[in-house]
Order: sequence, then C-alpha cells, then structure tokens
Amino acid sequence: MKRFLISMFALAASLATTSLSAQPAQDWANFGRYQKANAEVKQLPQDQRKVVFIGNSITDNWASRHGQFFKDNGYVGRGIGGQTTYQMVLRFYEDVVNLHPKAVVINGGTNDIALNNHPYVEDRTFQNITIMAQIAKQNKIKVILTSITPCDHYVWRPEVTDVVAKIKSLNARIQAYAKQNKFQYVDYFSAMADANGVMRDGISDEGCHPNVAGYEIMEPLVQAAIHKVVKK
Repeated sequence: MKRFLISMFALAASLATTSLSAQPAQDWANFGRYQKANAEVKQLPQDQRKVVFIGNSITDNWASRHGQFFKDNGYVGRGIGGQTTYQMVLRFYEDVVNLHPKAVVINGGTNDIALNNHPYVEDRTFQNITIMAQIAKQNKIKVILTSITPCDHYVWRPEVTDVVAKIKSLNARIQAYAKQNKFQYVDYFSAMADANGVMRDGISDEGCHPNVAGYEIMEPLVQAAIHKVVKK
C-alpha cells in the first residue's frame, strides 16, 4: 500500500509538471511589446532619446497619433494600452532605465482605478508611482510626474463608481510627492477638466482618452516641465 501511494504521488507530480510545462509562458508586463524597438533606440544618439514617456493607452495613443511631436523633440513613447502601474513598474528598467534617457515622464493610475487587473488600493498605486520615480532618480534620470487626465466613468468598466473623486485624490498625492522630492509635476487634469472634473467637450471622443485636440493641450504643459530639467 505504501509503495502504491508513493507511486501515485510521483505520477501526480509528473502530470502536474507536464501540464505546467505545456502552458505557454505569459508575458504579463508585456516586455515583448518594445523589445525590438528598444534595441534600436539604444543605438541612437542621446538627443534622439532624451526623454522617455511611460504609461498606458493615453501615452500609447499619443505616440502613435501625434508621433511627430515625439520625433521632433527626441522623445520616446513607451505606453501600453490597458496597463496598470503594477505592470509599468515591472518593465520600468527595460523600457526606461536601459534606454539611458535624460528624463522620464510617468503617467499612470487610471487603469488601476478602472480595475483592469487588480483591486484598486490607492496606497498601492501611489507606491508603484513612487517606486518608478525613485528608480529613475537612482539612475540619474530626471523625474517628471503627471496627473491622471480627467474621466468620470470607464466605458469598459461601468461598475466602477466615484471615478472623479478617486482621480482627484490620487492626483493630489502625486503632486504633493513631486513637491516634496523636488520633481517636476504636470497638471493635465486642471487644464482638461470642467468644473465637475469631467473631460471638457471636444478634447476626447469618449470622456477618458484625449483626442488630437486633447494632446495639443498636454504638449506645451509637458514641454515646459521637460525644458526645466533637460538642457538642449
């Protein structure tokens, strides 16, 4: 009987190992998205990769829809649609630090509030943002923190409530942290929201993601911050 049980345990372990090895590895942080592009960027002179923008779809769409803004100024877009700050932290070294920029623009948090892949805990999201800032600082990369852009509801997560209040609360903490650590802070929210904290008419097609008109508001704001820390 003892030998039988040992054999059964061995068989179960073998089946479990086989099952796990048969499953494809999951690239949860999506390192693969920019793997090839990063190798190419590393070969560029630094004036063509002097600032990296890391974020979610807002950054991703910015680089694809207004790409000339990035190309003309030596900026590199490293946004990935749908990502939370948890994923951004994981890929921060590969998509920012290893590119050796002079500065990084960090924009994240709205997908955390939208419950994209984690329960929303403001303290944890805030901590993720501070971790990225400190990693950059330790690697002599100037830090530019930004507010979450306005949104009053998520069309893909209609069950999420109190969106405006959650965004304002997290933005206030990011701004205070930037001031405390002498980092640049870019307040997209105030420039893009109406009196109710909702995205102003005409600068978004669904209330959360800026359109080209929205990016035209954001660009001079972030440019001003960049020019304070990155000399031409």
